[in-house]
Amino acid sequence: MTEKELIAGLRKGDMTAYEHAFHLYYPRFVYFAEYIVKDQHTAKDLVQNVFLKVWRFRDRLKDNLSLVNYLYVLTKREVLNYLRGFKAIESLQDELAGNYAGGGGELVETQVDSAIVRERIHALPDKRRRVFELSRLWGMSNKEISKALSISEKTVERHITLALKQLREEFRNEK
Repeated sequence: MTEKELIAGLRKGDMTAYEHAFHLYYPRFVYFAEYIVKDQHTAKDLVQNVFLKVWRFRDRLKDNLSLVNYLYVLTKREVLNYLRGFKAIESLQDELAGNYAGGGGELVETQVDSAIVRERIHALPDKRRRVFELSRLWGMSNKEISKALSISEKTVERHITLALKQLREEFRNEK
């Protein structure tokens, strides 16, 4: 099956074309993603996401598209988004873990696990969580967030301040 036939089949919703493309390209892109993220399980998840996106938006595929190049671009974006989120969580861990003053004025070093950070972020009130994730995990500016969510920049700042305060208090109380 040629690339043009694969694309035509995908656009029509032909599951055989999808499976053929998956089996043909999946190993190559898992290898590519694994080279960057250094974890095969994560690489497989990322490439599966890419193929889900291809299926979901199959009606947008153009006839003259190079499927290999398209998959490469999607995989690269997926990997970079993953790394951006991973680095943001590490940065947030550092921000939350910092040195806290204990009751007697001594400095207390707190270890913060990334899974716990994600769990706590997920437990924030809905709007606050959304604002916080856009700011800290996706690196959007307050102005971009205010436009995206149709709220004022002051409201964005307030949500971020309250989220950080809540998260810091929760981690401080754990100690």
